[in-house]
Amino acid sequence: MTAKYRSTGRFATILGLILSGTLLMAQGSSDRQLVHTINFSTGFVQFKDAYNYGLVNNGLNLAGKYDLAMYTGSNVLIYEAGLGFGMNYNNGLGMAWTFKPFDLFYGFGLTSDPAPKVTLGPYISGYYLWQLYPELQSGHMFWFSSYELGPRVLFSTPLKGRILNISLAASLAGLNSRPERTNEEYYYSLTFADFAGNPHSNMSLGSINVFNHINLTVEWTIPEKRFTIGYAFEYMGYREYPAFRYSLHSLNMKWRIGNNKQ
Repeated sequence: MTAKYRSTGRFATILGLILSGTLLMAQGSSDRQLVHTINFSTGFVQFKDAYNYGLVNNGLNLAGKYDLAMYTGSNVLIYEAGLGFGMNYNNGLGMAWTFKPFDLFYGFGLTSDPAPKVTLGPYISGYYLWQLYPELQSGHMFWFSSYELGPRVLFSTPLKGRILNISLAASLAGLNSRPERTNEEYYYSLTFADFAGNPHSNMSLGSINVFNHINLTVEWTIPEKRFTIGYAFEYMGYREYPAFRYSLHSLNMKWRIGNNKQ
C-alpha cells in the first residue's frame, strides 16, 4: 500500500472517531434545545487556478444554507449543509458550483453568564467545488474537493439590545482532490458520473503547508425578529500543483425557523 493511501486511511479513521465522539457527547443530556435556521447570501468571489492560465477571475456568488444547532447545557452541536452558484469573468466567462454536504461542529462552553460567551471545539466538513470556463477551456471541468478538520471558536455577547456573534474556523488537515496534470486534449465529458466521480479521484492528504481553509463570520442578531444579518469572509488555498486559490466576501441574511426543547 502506498504512503498516500495509508495517510488517506488514517485521516478517514480520525474523521470517524471525531464524528462518533461528538454524537455521543451530544446524547449525554436530556435537556436539549434545537434551533433551525436558513441562510441566504450574496457575495464577491475570486478564483485563481493554475489550470486556467493562472488568471484571477472575479464575479458574483449566490448561496443558500441550512443550520441545525442542538444546545445541551453550555455545549453545542451544529450541523450545516449548503449549495452555491456563481459566475465570474476574466478574458472569458467562468461558472462555479459549490456543495457542502456536511459541516459538523461540537463546541464546549468556556465561560458562563454574565460574561461574553466563548465556545471552542473541533469541526469536520466536506466541501465540493466545480468550475467551467467554456470560452477559454471548452468543456473541460476543473474541481476542488476537501474533507477537512480543524478548530472553531464562537464568541457571543449582548450589545445594545442585540447579540453580536463572531465565528472563526481554520483547517489543520485536509483530504483534497484536484485534477491530475495532463496534456491539453480536445475530449471532455460532463456527465453526472463526472461531477460525482472526479472530486473523489487523485485524493491526497495535506496539512497547513499544503491546504488552508479559513472562515470568518460576524453576525448581528435581532432576537425578537428571529433575524440575523452578517458579513462572512472565506479563503481557501492549495499550494501544490495545480495551485488553487479562492476567496469570498459575502453579505448573509439568516432566519430562525425553529426553537424547540426535547
